[in-house]
Amino acid sequence: MKNIKAFRQIAMGALLAGSLFGTGCSSDYMDTVPTEDVSSITISESLENLYLALNGIHRKMVSQDLGSQGMGGEPGLVICREASGDDLTWDTQSWHQALLNWSINTNPTSTYNSGPWEQYYKFILNANNILDMLATGHADSEDPLAAHIKGECLVIRAWSHFQLVQYYANPYRNGQDNSQPGVPYRVEPKTEAMARNTVEEVYAKINTDLDEALTLLKDYEPADINHYSLASTYGIKARVLLTQQKYAEAATAAVEAINLAKADGCEIMKQADLMNGFANLTSKTKEAMYAAITQNDQTVYFYSFYAYMSWNFNSSSVRTGIKCISQSTYDLMSPTDLRRQWWDPTGKAEVPATSYNQRPYQNRKFTARSTADAVGDYTFMRISEMYLIAAEAFARSNQEPKAKEYLGALVAERDPEYKDQGNTGAKLIEEIMTHRRIELWGEGFRWFDLKRLNLPLKRTGSNFDATFCGFLEKQPGEEGWIFEIPKKETDFNDLMEKNY
Repeated sequence: MKNIKAFRQIAMGALLAGSLFGTGCSSDYMDTVPTEDVSSITISESLENLYLALNGIHRKMVSQDLGSQGMGGEPGLVICREASGDDLTWDTQSWHQALLNWSINTNPTSTYNSGPWEQYYKFILNANNILDMLATGHADSEDPLAAHIKGECLVIRAWSHFQLVQYYANPYRNGQDNSQPGVPYRVEPKTEAMARNTVEEVYAKINTDLDEALTLLKDYEPADINHYSLASTYGIKARVLLTQQKYAEAATAAVEAINLAKADGCEIMKQADLMNGFANLTSKTKEAMYAAITQNDQTVYFYSFYAYMSWNFNSSSVRTGIKCISQSTYDLMSPTDLRRQWWDPTGKAEVPATSYNQRPYQNRKFTARSTADAVGDYTFMRISEMYLIAAEAFARSNQEPKAKEYLGALVAERDPEYKDQGNTGAKLIEEIMTHRRIELWGEGFRWFDLKRLNLPLKRTGSNFDATFCGFLEKQPGEEGWIFEIPKKETDFNDLMEKNY
């Protein structure tokens, strides 16, 4: 019998022995054992060593492992997703242009196409390695650290599969048949061929992993914001349920995430803090629920998020291609919305050097700490996103007073003259989605939002250069919304079919 639609995992080299360390962490273990000599046996000897390996996965979230410096971990993939949507544009600079014009979505040999597949399966493989070591070497441990490590690894595994199924499969549709091919859901540290699970199965397994993680992390206080907490795990759960159109459940999860985050001291960014540039979000605000903290002495070279998405770092990708918001999206803001400061509608504001490209609606939201070094924190989850999820989910589940409560709490810190617009039904949902587009611009959500809601992509009537970006409209169902499975995977599948 042929093993059809079976795929291996091209993250073959992402083994724990040496690939997860070298993160600059200060500890005796890190100082005395050369990273290239660390074996999986050594890692599994103690829970502390396994925690270091877990920390390594988190640090890998913001490092360059792929063949393009424009894909530096998850922040690099965020840029790719933003370029694929209809709220961000630029011209004259070719970095990420293939995402802007969708020329790679159906090109299975492109690094940009295979990058998400490889990146997320690396995270999955490493998480599964740690889970396997926990099960074989520390199964009877009553140390709370064992439960905490397991909980975080389950979150990493669930989140990574969630990202993959959004890229490489048709979207989940609540109440419909979701037996379309999804992605292989890997729960063991193996790389041999595995059949694709259906989309329904993938989401069921994601939720199973998250539910177990929520139990394991119940009393967990992470050492820093660079680890998953109970609050951020509820945040992932809220994202998943929102994507599944399970709105009442998504609202519940988002509210739980908000309440837990607030109990930990998290709060919506204040009006006075909006121009901190996001590179200092973890130190200047209390917005972040899960983030990668980068110190000023940690050089991140040219794969940093801020080497492409800032307006002030001295790189060619910024000098000649400062990222801009869609004019039509900018115009959705009220005249008193303080987030207007996040962009320069005139394109004439002072820039670091005269050689910098200047265009209307240039980004000012993301500012590198230095023009000479693209350092900066990267926030994977903000409490503001949870307020927007709660508002949208309540509105779509016919709980409009609650929707307005959570929307109003956020927008009050964005627009000092905001008042309830009196919107209901579709108009209220439209208002919420507008604030979601503005608030989360450049943070990797828009393209996925269009897919989950089965909406067209529209760049018309705005500042997109059709010649540079390739097209101005894409209707749902057109080619390119679903990434092709990488050719390395399909070639392996063909070989498997011939041998059976």
